[in-house]
This record gives sequence, C-alpha cells and structure tokens, in this order.
Amino acid sequence: MGTNTEWQHAEFQRIAAALPGVDADPHGSFGQQDRLDGWSDLDLRLTTDEPIPAVALFGDAPWAYEDVRADTAEVCRTVLTDGRRIDVSITGAGRIQGLSAAPDNDVRFLAAMAAAKLGRGDRLIGGHLTLELLRACLVVAMQLRDRDLGTTVHRTGGARDRYAELVMSLAAVPLTVSPRPNIVERAVEVYATWRTELDPGYVSWWSPLVGLIDRGLDKSSSG
Repeated sequence: MGTNTEWQHAEFQRIAAALPGVDADPHGSFGQQDRLDGWSDLDLRLTTDEPIPAVALFGDAPWAYEDVRADTAEVCRTVLTDGRRIDVSITGAGRIQGLSAAPDNDVRFLAAMAAAKLGRGDRLIGGHLTLELLRACLVVAMQLRDRDLGTTVHRTGGARDRYAELVMSLAAVPLTVSPRPNIVERAVEVYATWRTELDPGYVSWWSPLVGLIDRGLDKSSSG
C-alpha cells in the first residue's frame, strides 16, 4: 500500500467502526494505487435510514463543506481542518446531523475546490471556480462602498474602483498552484483583508487551504 492511500484507509476504518449499523462502501480512487495522489480525497457511499452524527464521519467540525439534500439522498463534500477531503453520498432517509457552517463557509469551500482543480491541471473548471472566488472579493468591495456612502445606488464610480483594478490584476495570474502564493492564495488574502474591513469581528482561517495545497504538491503525503 502506497503512502497516499494510508489516510483514506485509516479514515474509512474509523468511520465504519463508528457507524456499525450503516452500510458503508468506499468508491472513486480508493484502492486504486495508480490513480491516487496528494489531491485525492475519500469518497464514501452510505446506505441508511438513521441519522448520522457529523462527528462520526468527520471527527472535528469540517473547515468547509457543501451539503446538498433531497428526499431520498444527500451529498456532503467536506474539507477537514488539515486539508484532507471527504465526500459522502447517502442513500435512504438518513441525514447527517450536527454540521455547523462558518460565516465564510461558501468562500472557503470555493477556494478549496479551485485549488484542487488547478492542482490536477484542470484549468477550465479551476479557472471558472477561481473567477467565482474573485467575484466574491468584488462583492465585499461593493458592500464596502455601500457602507461608505450609505446607499446601494451609485451613478458613478469612486475611490473603491481601485479594488476592481486589483482584482482584475489577480485574474492575470497563472492558473497554477505553484509558484506560491498562487492565484487562489492571493485571492483569499484579498478577500480576508476586505472582509475584515467590512466586519472587524471577522476571523480569517486559511491554514486548512494551505494544508490542502501542501498535501497536493507533496507526492509523499501520507496524512
């Protein structure tokens, strides 16, 4: 077993032990050594009609996640606090309980997915996601302007237009994860700076994103 498979196998065994009444099956690249690399996640398919505690699946609260629910299914894609990723697909009436999203969860998840796609060399999807990340920066810039002027109606530009120029300059950075800081890391730094200006109580936490990228670039990563 290669080093890149070690954390996936360990996490699968932990989750299976924590959920003995749930039918759990790994899929995707699990067990396929030639497909695994530092960007690989753990994909699980669960079948159950019982509630599933989030802590049983993810341990500590995920750093970021996307959770899509329907009547007979749920798909939860997560980024853990050390940058590892676990995706869970549930069939049946069972649903994950106990998830709690950070105020900037959507931006965190977007940044993580952009980095993972760019890390695998998928510049088309990675570029699309990165543009969404840059758009999130511009949204905060617009909110700052609204706050400055006390209105959401603007006939002309103003001092905050320089923020648009900065974001557009980031759009010209290569769609790669190296050299560092890469376009995703630069974008989240800008986002955090402007978000803190808008909300002094905002606390940025990007070390899990750094961990995700470090893990992806480290071919010997074992978790």
